[in-house]
Amino acid sequence: MEEQGYIELKVTGKDNSLSPKDFDINEIKEFISDVESFLYPNRIEKLNRPHISYSIEEGSAKHKFFLPITAVILFNGLTDEIRKRNNLDFLDYKRQSIIDKFQKKAVKENYVIEFNNSMTNEPSLIIDYSTNFEMIAPAFYESEFYLYGEIYQEGGKKPNLHISTKKYGNLAISATKEQIMDGEKKTYKPYGLKVRGKRSLEDDSLRDLELIEFIQYKPVFDKTLLDKVIEKASGNLSKISNVDAWLDDIKVEGV
Repeated sequence: MEEQGYIELKVTGKDNSLSPKDFDINEIKEFISDVESFLYPNRIEKLNRPHISYSIEEGSAKHKFFLPITAVILFNGLTDEIRKRNNLDFLDYKRQSIIDKFQKKAVKENYVIEFNNSMTNEPSLIIDYSTNFEMIAPAFYESEFYLYGEIYQEGGKKPNLHISTKKYGNLAISATKEQIMDGEKKTYKPYGLKVRGKRSLEDDSLRDLELIEFIQYKPVFDKTLLDKVIEKASGNLSKISNVDAWLDDIKVEGV
């Protein structure tokens, strides 16, 4: 079993009177969610994260998370680097947004939040009412995407079509009259769409989608073909340490 450690967010109020009973369960839930997302910012990492346990203790209020030492090292390294640089420039959007959330909470509630861990005796980072880290990462990136599903509506005064996808649910795609009217009627048929638009770096949602072209397809399972493709690709895939994370980061993708 991997060596265990802990990380801790110690929260102190302006009059040092805070205790665990002063925290509503929604605020506790928020602390837990934010720490998890800071350590494991994307969906694949969350699915594969190790076991994490939690306790809230006296000493103002100490939000304590018990987890493998590798995660403690990551937490200590990131928070210490923020302190040394005095900026968030090197962090991805999700982690920047969480630190920004903590500093807004510190200002609103007049909190002092100390980031501690089992590796050091001193806080690796302190956030209070005077902290002013600036977020510079964009909230969205623009790219092209492939969407697959059933088209359930098309047309309208402002031409668009609606497709139901497995991952994103129902999406609206702007299009031209010519694109919609070209060929057979597509409503209630499975289609692939090549689109351009924006994808959120925070929650993977898509927005401002525009149709590039239709891709009709027939989703027929062919095990023999699948086995051949897997065999052909296995050599290169074996060189990738985390295939799921690699696939999740591909910008032009089928969804």
